[in-house]
Amino acid sequence: MPITLLISLFFWVNSSVVSVKTHKFYVSTTTIEFKTESKTFEITSQIFTDDIESVLRERDEDLSLDPDSNSDQIKALIADYFKKTFRFSSEGNSLNFTFLGKEYKNDIVKCYIELKLDHVPDEIELFNGLFFDLFEDQQNIVHFKKSDQRKSFLLHKNKPRVALILKP
Repeated sequence: MPITLLISLFFWVNSSVVSVKTHKFYVSTTTIEFKTESKTFEITSQIFTDDIESVLRERDEDLSLDPDSNSDQIKALIADYFKKTFRFSSEGNSLNFTFLGKEYKNDIVKCYIELKLDHVPDEIELFNGLFFDLFEDQQNIVHFKKSDQRKSFLLHKNKPRVALILKP
């Protein structure tokens, strides 16, 4: 009887551990601050290191982050991934941004991006599809700051876009 109880307990514990692993929370957080004077968006996107590492390993399975196996290559690959999955547009035209760099904080990669505007439109649309191709339950939180106003948005596979209002 004790062996049966021990085996049952073993399988119960293992199934609980598997259950916890399959319910991981998939989220990114992006803060966008609009600087009116310079007509610039200062963007910081925080993503899990293991998530971006999974994406990058599709291109090179020997890559590793924090510490980087190849810093220049990793920066270029992350920039390329952002260009494909994180886009701005205005009046139907794509707006190009600059990927400035990244830094590691615990298990997070903080990515720094800048978008400079020639003129300030009434609104800019953001498409944030980070990791939608990787995780079905991915959610992307966007905090938008303009002057003394702040708004937050929750984006997901069924709602990957948001309009950022720049003029009252």
